[in-house]
Amino acid sequence: MHRLRPPDRPASARWRRWTARYGFPSAAVALASAWLYQPRTTTQGAIATALALAAVATFVATMPAGRSRRSSTAEHTIRDAVVTVVDADPDPAGAAPSDTYELRVFGVSVLVRVRADWEGQPSVPYVHIEHQADRPRLLLVEVDNDGESEHR
Repeated sequence: MHRLRPPDRPASARWRRWTARYGFPSAAVALASAWLYQPRTTTQGAIATALALAAVATFVATMPAGRSRRSSTAEHTIRDAVVTVVDADPDPAGAAPSDTYELRVFGVSVLVRVRADWEGQPSVPYVHIEHQADRPRLLLVEVDNDGESEHR
């Protein structure tokens, strides 16, 4: 299933907010306590270590969940076919504003989802067909009863 983020897509607002509120401050405290502060006693060393660990724990605990941790994926096998459903990206600026459905059967993968915006039109259905079989390489596709087209 294709889940790659386009390289020109800007960071989401959720990640920008997290970076400003927790990411930079936590990283700064952890690095400063480890690199800049020079404890003179064992107690001061323990305090510096605890402070650095607390900053790292805050950094990790507050990080927005990525799609792989947050999404729910369901996979169903029906005879020779496998249908996979992946939940929509909860971020409005995310890669997949709708659930994504993938059907794999006979060496062909058909992925269907909604694109948020396509040349000014919102919520456009998107279909991706990938021929995964070695043989035969001929793939016949018909869209809207408009006749078959051959793909090799």
